[in-house]
Amino acid sequence: MEHVQVLIAGGGIAGLSAAIWCQRLGLSCLLVEKSDRLGGQLHQIHNEIWDFPPRVYPRGALLLDELYQHPAIQKLNVRLEEELLAVDRDAHIVTTSKATYRVDYLLIATGVTPNEIPALDGCKRVLPPGFSTTAEATSVAGQVLAVIGGGDRALESAVNLTRHARHVYLLIRGNHLRGRPDWLQQIKALPNLSVLWETEVQGYRHAGERLLLTLASRRPENPQTLTVDWILPRIGVHGNCAGLDGLATFGDGYVKTDEFQRADDSWIYVTGDATNGAAYASLSLAVGQAMKAVKHISMQNRASTPFCP
Repeated sequence: MEHVQVLIAGGGIAGLSAAIWCQRLGLSCLLVEKSDRLGGQLHQIHNEIWDFPPRVYPRGALLLDELYQHPAIQKLNVRLEEELLAVDRDAHIVTTSKATYRVDYLLIATGVTPNEIPALDGCKRVLPPGFSTTAEATSVAGQVLAVIGGGDRALESAVNLTRHARHVYLLIRGNHLRGRPDWLQQIKALPNLSVLWETEVQGYRHAGERLLLTLASRRPENPQTLTVDWILPRIGVHGNCAGLDGLATFGDGYVKTDEFQRADDSWIYVTGDATNGAAYASLSLAVGQAMKAVKHISMQNRASTPFCP
């Protein structure tokens, strides 16, 4: 069984930042990432990143290109396509899809996963979670789309798609927006966007290259069916806490931490979106949390190391 001082689970900006701080503070680390590449959600950011100083990045991939050039990342011990499966919290044993490790400290930076709509299971006309309504919207030009959700991302997606789509339907489960109020003014001004309040998808039927949706609505004026070319769900995310059974969580599966980013086991730390919740998700916060967690690990490690004169 391989012994690892700091095992980092997740190769997005939180995990990579933690790895940089491990090198700076003299801690050995191993990073495991379940996908076949590093970068996490940076690959899915196609809009400008202007709130991560000192530069403005046209999209996430360019920030990631710079991050790859960091000396600590170039020397990083990385194992791709390796997923965390289970944690023995008493024995400090971490099991992944490829190995078992004895770990001094585990740092979780596994991020989030988009929520799914059970009524759309098996549907072939659902656009993927990473679909960019800025970079890829021309691929659905002249078509009819249904965007599902009432948060900022759903509203932004619907507005972006109206520039290319023939018509966009925005399906909102509640009777108010969860996103910023100014979106409502933009939506009202768009002739090819219709909002269906208090409406949910109950089922679907493929009709050639199109899709017939069955709807349930508390508003009698809303249609009972809707024919569209594509669906774009934007119904939020939940924390990736698979394999972390027993750790305290809040909201949609986000792991609770203390002021040092520790979970309720003192050797397990959580940083980034896996602990922040959707309301506070940001690159800047993830990077700062990684620094705090690794600095605390370093102090704990020094305190537990015997002094040998």
